[in-house]
Amino acid sequence: MKTKIAHLTQKNLTEVIRARRHLHQHPELSWRERETSQFIRQWLEKFGIEFRVAKDFYATIGIIRGHKPGPVVGLRADIDALPIVEKSVVPHCSQNAGVMHACGHDGHTATLLGAAQVLAQLREEIAGTIVCVFQPAEEDGGGGRKLLASGLLDDLGIQAFFGLHAWPYLPVGAIGVRYGAMMAAIDDFKFIVHGKSGHAAHPMTAIDPVWISAQIINAVQSLVTRERHGADPVVISIATIHGGSADNVIPSHVEMTGTMRTLQPETRSRMNHRLVELVKGVAQTFGGSAEVEIEAGYPSLINSDHMVQLVAKTAAELAGAKNVVELAEPSMGGEDFAYYLQKYSGAFFRLGVGPRPSLHADTFDFNDDALELGVQMMANVAINCLKEMP
Repeated sequence: MKTKIAHLTQKNLTEVIRARRHLHQHPELSWRERETSQFIRQWLEKFGIEFRVAKDFYATIGIIRGHKPGPVVGLRADIDALPIVEKSVVPHCSQNAGVMHACGHDGHTATLLGAAQVLAQLREEIAGTIVCVFQPAEEDGGGGRKLLASGLLDDLGIQAFFGLHAWPYLPVGAIGVRYGAMMAAIDDFKFIVHGKSGHAAHPMTAIDPVWISAQIINAVQSLVTRERHGADPVVISIATIHGGSADNVIPSHVEMTGTMRTLQPETRSRMNHRLVELVKGVAQTFGGSAEVEIEAGYPSLINSDHMVQLVAKTAAELAGAKNVVELAEPSMGGEDFAYYLQKYSGAFFRLGVGPRPSLHADTFDFNDDALELGVQMMANVAINCLKEMP
């Protein structure tokens, strides 16, 4: 089967590259992926692949039913783009002003389209079913959570899920894997620090929320340096601070926003509790008060060890053992494939596309040289998983 997949991937590669460049030229923001979804559905129709769609958002579920009975495996690609003005000079540069595929989702989508094409061409030999999920709104909105809650997948009996992400920090031809926690949970927060306004020349008559905010900014880092185990990463970043309107007036309040990232669910819960306690406590200590709002984002992405082993074994067969990289550190970035792994056994892995600019850079362009391995990985991972499942 591996040889047949390789042959068909090579045969179809020009078409997959053309699809990837089309998607790059026509990026769409989260929840607005209408044309992208139309392109995906036309592709699936072209190759005789059954599909279903969400009623109120742009999710497409391709279903490749093998001619023999067997387990069910899911493959997922995210399809949305970012609100960035593209500055690359490639011929297939974005045609949608202020929107670009700076995170490689055009490549993810093309990779899964290519894998679906190959698997459809081999359906007579497949024992089981492969579900190809083209998911909207990974970047801004948790499309994965909405898709799972929609019930679109509930009757399909999926037993495992796999996804990949372009990784410019690995060269083309390499696959990155990680056991356990791979990406962080996201909790965004807002602090409103209240004081008492007054003349800046007479601070003793006021309660200065700017000064209190400075103490809070320093104090929250104690959660990172003094209240967690050294092997359990936590990141807390204050990203914005707004307060005051004149240089001689102490304002009545200051607003700050930021993000907290954690890997372990128990650490996430504890840090959320302690963040509220600490911010309110510091403000009260200096005569002020604070409101704390925490918006729970994506959970941490935790891979199933036996599914990582399957991915690593597949990658070694396709790319050679020397090109399978066990990632030493998790990413403190977030990824909504984590929702799938809360419900299903599975694994998320990195597809080397380097050398390339960093993700979210305004000059990033998915490396088409990585598509061949990407297509083969998705197709072979699905087939190997079907073979190993009872």
